[in-house]
Amino acid sequence: MQSSSLSSFLTDYIGSLYERTRQERKGLKLGFDWLIYQLGLAKDWIPVRLPFYRQTDAQVSKPKTEPEFGIDLSFLLSAKTDLYIFVLKDEPLTYKNWTRHNFDKDLRMAASPDLVQPELDGVERVKIVLAYNKDEDDSGVKAFEGLAKSLSGRIYDTVDIGFERWNLTRLVEEVKTDLLTPDLLPQHLSGHFRYICSQIHDFDFGTDKWETQLVNNWKSFLDILLSDLDERKVRLLPVVLLIARDHAKNTPDSRIGWIDLVEWAMLALWDCGRRVDDILIHQTVFQTWIQFYIFQLELYFIEIDKVFTTQHAFTTPGGTPTWGVSLINDAYMTFWHIARLGILTLAPQEIEPRIEKYLDEAVRRSAEWLVRCFQTSPASLRPLLDLHHIELYLAWLVLWQARRESDICQWLSELEQRLMLRRVNEKTIFPFVESNSRLDLLIDYAATGERPDDYSDSSSYLLLVLLELICALPKGERDELLRRYHSRLIHGYGDDGNRIVDGQIDLVSWVPPDDWDRRILRGSVLNGIAVTTDNFSAESDEGVACQTELIAARIHALVDSTRQRFPWQLPTDIPQSVYILACIKNRSPLPPEFWRSLVFPQDKKQDAEIEPTS
Repeated sequence: MQSSSLSSFLTDYIGSLYERTRQERKGLKLGFDWLIYQLGLAKDWIPVRLPFYRQTDAQVSKPKTEPEFGIDLSFLLSAKTDLYIFVLKDEPLTYKNWTRHNFDKDLRMAASPDLVQPELDGVERVKIVLAYNKDEDDSGVKAFEGLAKSLSGRIYDTVDIGFERWNLTRLVEEVKTDLLTPDLLPQHLSGHFRYICSQIHDFDFGTDKWETQLVNNWKSFLDILLSDLDERKVRLLPVVLLIARDHAKNTPDSRIGWIDLVEWAMLALWDCGRRVDDILIHQTVFQTWIQFYIFQLELYFIEIDKVFTTQHAFTTPGGTPTWGVSLINDAYMTFWHIARLGILTLAPQEIEPRIEKYLDEAVRRSAEWLVRCFQTSPASLRPLLDLHHIELYLAWLVLWQARRESDICQWLSELEQRLMLRRVNEKTIFPFVESNSRLDLLIDYAATGERPDDYSDSSSYLLLVLLELICALPKGERDELLRRYHSRLIHGYGDDGNRIVDGQIDLVSWVPPDDWDRRILRGSVLNGIAVTTDNFSAESDEGVACQTELIAARIHALVDSTRQRFPWQLPTDIPQSVYILACIKNRSPLPPEFWRSLVFPQDKKQDAEIEPTS
């Protein structure tokens, strides 16, 4: 997958800026005058002339309106013998623009500076810098060189004067060298972001401080950054994220922590982007999603390739009193990786036009990683919470698209066996999946061996998801797995028909509310319509065998009746992969239509984009 480099992201951002920063009725317009000012400070230059009044308590410094003979900014170098004068332009340097946009006029005016000021008494050299954040053509460059040649020499008989040209490429290189810090950001953001960078350096991913302080602070910062969204703010976001990465501490989890912040940023960007009626912004948001976030995921998985080929790579060695907690940590991290691998596989398929060769190779690669993970990491077969139905769906999706039906069958078979062991021996083996997705209760149970009063495992959305996914398999494999999941795991019967676990697990489904797509990017959506299943059993059934024969038909009937009674369509305004990430991050269940549209398709054309690869 192709991605933009740091230089490319900086080029996109700086190239999108206006000449002057100003507050307008429609919102804040970001200019590169502030960037030049901060660049001068980073170089330890002394400001002499600025295009604004510095105000530390304002969102943006008040711009000056009086003319200053073509001079936008000027600085004294530290020795106070050199004066740099900047002439800023946010237009391409072309011959047509040379006079139309006052390149010639402003440079000539800047070349006659007033040096009769006490602080300029020691100036021996003046450098006129034409800084423009767009491109140029040969005729424009020749016009500049001709002017520079004619005006270079001496002024006031004792002061040398020369010219430099800082085009977009030069500006990017200057920023990369001296200004990859929070000070690069606009005035109203830099202080807040500097504080966040200190938290990124001080806090560890997954700790209470990270979750309750840093993440909340980060979300507030994103709200400010992306308010009144325009192209410049979209372009700034990847630069912000790359600066944040440089402030992370050097720990094993620091990369995952940074990806966590990237994901919150992507959700905020999509949420703000969808509210703007501007196709250019929509395209830029999608490019950022693919070229930044998805590329970073791909890069990460390539770098940790050995994790998927090393025996028990996710498992914490030991046998200590906290062994149960270690098992939870291993499973949590494994499912974290499964989720991101699924998103990495799905997201590129939503690019138009589709790049079939790359997609085929990417799906096969992900499937191979996933199968090796199942083979080498027991934690990959240890779902902890009912919300882990999302990761299980993504795992199924990767294997299904790769046409690896035998691997799906083997994975689901092994998963059933391990879940059954937990169901039968939850106190001695490991607690069963927590129905309300309360990780704190699961940790308490595993650490103490005592079941918390609020712990629940009597109902499951996750198991219903697995039953529905099984329905995509060929009839023979489907019926065998349905029998085992329905009879053994859900109803608690052994293969001999005798009960081995008291009680049964109630299978539950739901229909999301109509405004689900508008709310899920900003938080969890738990309301909606509950759908009961009666565990696909009926009073007239005679024994488990009869129930098993009818289970597939009853699952189909549930899907059909739910669609008829509560029609709900998958939203198509933004990619499915974004919605899936939102559910994972906001700890919200994934609507069943995501997999039902594949397992029980209503319109094959609608689902063509994510059909199995050939």
